[in-house]
Amino acid sequence: MLRGQRVGLRYVTEDDLPWLKRTTGDPQVRGPHLGSRMMTPHAVDKRWQDNGFANEDAERLLICHLIDGSVIGDVVHFAAARYTTAREIGWTLADVAMRGQGLASEAAALLVDYLFENWPVNRLSCGMSVHNHASRRVAEKCGFTHEGIQRGVVFVGGEYVDCHSLSLLRSEWMAMKGRSK
Repeated sequence: MLRGQRVGLRYVTEDDLPWLKRTTGDPQVRGPHLGSRMMTPHAVDKRWQDNGFANEDAERLLICHLIDGSVIGDVVHFAAARYTTAREIGWTLADVAMRGQGLASEAAALLVDYLFENWPVNRLSCGMSVHNHASRRVAEKCGFTHEGIQRGVVFVGGEYVDCHSLSLLRSEWMAMKGRSK
């Protein structure tokens, strides 16, 4: 497990499948800014059987509260484009009661450190609805720079919405960490 001060990140286990089925099948848990399309329980089982939610193309890690080990959300990273080593990242706190406490920021920062320390990537990117002010703040707290707006890129609640596009380069991350090239 990757450990922060209050949360940790770990791989999905078979015992987590009921949690994943519940959260990926409940649009209310996903909130108003993520796509409302549900994932079927069968799709969760298939992804588990195919690769355990972890391969070179994409990884899902669960956010666990360090006090009691409970799963409160997840982070993901996946190839941003086939012709680069860049990765796109995302995060969700499924436990609504845990939102607004900086836990998503801590989990996202753990993911950023993990990727730059263990993957040959020079660029991380993330995007979120222009209405999702909390997620933009998470990205900015992790050092991401706003690059612009992608028009009509995500389908949420029956309509296409614009999204912020942010990125973080390895050199910027290294400077934040006080590391030299």
